[in-house]
This record gives sequence, C-alpha cells and structure tokens, in this order.
Amino acid sequence: MRHLVIGIPARNEAATIVALAEAIEDGVALLGEVATVELVLAYQDSDDDTLGRFVSRHSRIPQRVLRSPAGASGKGRNVKLLVEHAVERDADLLLVDGDLRDYAPVDVARFVAAGYDNRWDLVLPLWCRPWGHANVTNYLAVPLLYALFGARVRQPLAGQRLLTHPWLRRFAPTLLPDDYGIDVALTMAVLDSGGRVGQVVMPRVDHDDRQLNSRTIMIEVARTMLQRVAAGPARDRSDLVVPGGYARQLTWPEEEDGEGEGAARPAGSGGSSDARRAWLDALAAAVREAAAGANPRALATALTDRFFDHADQRRREPRPRLAEAEAYVWDLADQLATLLS
Repeated sequence: MRHLVIGIPARNEAATIVALAEAIEDGVALLGEVATVELVLAYQDSDDDTLGRFVSRHSRIPQRVLRSPAGASGKGRNVKLLVEHAVERDADLLLVDGDLRDYAPVDVARFVAAGYDNRWDLVLPLWCRPWGHANVTNYLAVPLLYALFGARVRQPLAGQRLLTHPWLRRFAPTLLPDDYGIDVALTMAVLDSGGRVGQVVMPRVDHDDRQLNSRTIMIEVARTMLQRVAAGPARDRSDLVVPGGYARQLTWPEEEDGEGEGAARPAGSGGSSDARRAWLDALAAAVREAAAGANPRALATALTDRFFDHADQRRREPRPRLAEAEAYVWDLADQLATLLS
C-alpha cells in the first residue's frame, strides 16, 4: 500500500481554498490502493484569510500546514516545502493549485489511479483553458520543451500534477526555483532523469485568471528554461507523445458542443503570422545565446515584447475550433525545433 500527500501551494486563495479542500476530500473517498492520505497546505503570508479558512473547516482526513518564512514569496517556495514533506513521509505527491475552482473530485482518483496503474513517475493533465489564456504554456513552454527535449508535453506548467515516490526518492531535485519557474523545472527534471510521464485528459478545469498575461510569470518560466539550456544539451525524450485524439475529448470552457467560434483556419494564418515569426526568431536567438553563456534572466526579460506582441495579436483573432488551436501550438513547436536544428 502507498502513502499520498495532497499538497496545495497557496497565497491569497481565500475565495477558493475551502471548496477546493472539500472537493479533494470527496475525491479521496474514491481512492483505492492508498494506505494513508494527508492534505497539506503550503502557505505564505497573505492579504486575506486563506489560512484561517483552511484550518477552521471540518476536515475528514488528516491535514497540516507548512509555512514559508515570514515575508517570503514565490510559488516555488511552497512547492519545495511540499516536495520535501512528501520525501520525508515516503509518500507520493499530488500537487493541486489553490486557485482551482469547481474542482471535480473524480480528478483525484483519476490522476492517482493513472500514475499507479501505469507506473508513471509524473502525471500531467490534458485540459483546455479559455481562448486567450495560458499564453505562457501555449507559446513558450510547450514549443521550447519540444525543441529542447523532443518531448510533446501539453501542460508542462499544469496546476495539477502527481509525482510518485519512487521518482521523488531517487531524484527529488534540490536546486529548484523559488518562483513560477517551479512547474516547468519539475517537468524538465523528470524528463532529464528519464522518468516516465503520463498525460491524462481532464475534460473540465476552472482556473483563476488573475494572472492572465503576467509579465512576471513569462519571465520566470523563460529564465528557468534558458537556465536549462545553459546547463548543456537536454536528454532526448522524443519517446514522449500526447495521446492520439486527445483534443476531441476537450471543449472550450465557454461552450458545450466543442465546435468553437469562427471558421477553421490553417495554423499560422490570420493577423498573428508576422508576430509569430518575430516571436519564434527571438526565442531561437535567445536559446542560442543562452547556450553560448549569456545571462538567462536578461535574455528572458528581453523576450517580453516579442512574446506579448504575438500573444496579444493571437488572442484578438476570432476564437478558432479547438483542434485548430491545438494544431497551432504544435506547429510553433515544430517550427522552433527546425530553427534550432
């Protein structure tokens, strides 16, 4: 039997924390081969009563709070507390972002069962955010991860992931960023170690959009990935592909029929084509400069104008069919890999 820590990294999540914790507990009731489950809040000083709401609710499973030092900030600090705690407990770690809303309890069981049944080291979701959201994922992290590793990972920054104890025990990294680069850093660590990665369809997700188009997130993710470039060649993970037909199981969050708005267009057409080329050229140049020893943070910061030019133009286009939007992301990945080959 296995042990499981369900960790919620949180700061200023009073609006969602109670409903999320209760949904997670409902999901725990659906679990099978787990001996113990612990719900852990990794908390940083907040401007609201996130902590009070979490500790005052009636909990049906053991729970605890891990606190970052006073004044500390950054998602990575909270996630690292949870990683260290899971290793100490000889437990698997299910990370669930504190800003997920209307969380489906079955997603707990789906993720855990997928990891255990398939002996995956990392389980990531396949989900769909609203049109115009998830730009850092779509236009930076997915293409660059493919260009570096040859791996087709659709949600490398996902707000839900399962890291199983066998991998954590052997490879839990100590040099992880304290900021929003943490998610892609963990993904790359699993890829570099040769870990087995699974991707599971989650048809519904409601994720807070307070950080839509965040310059800070974009810079921190880009810096983390360019630091990996500077460290040397990445491991070939072309063995990792997305499940066939996954997009047919998803819909835009605003619709019910899966068709989307606007006519289908070939990937790369429309007003964003010039901005797309400028973005890809800038990103490829930054990768080359990072490999030659340039400062990753400076390179990441210099990328912001090109990144947001492309993301903003893309978002202003009529929302395409979901399959076309997915094809656009993979076309970016293929083109970036070609530029860097």
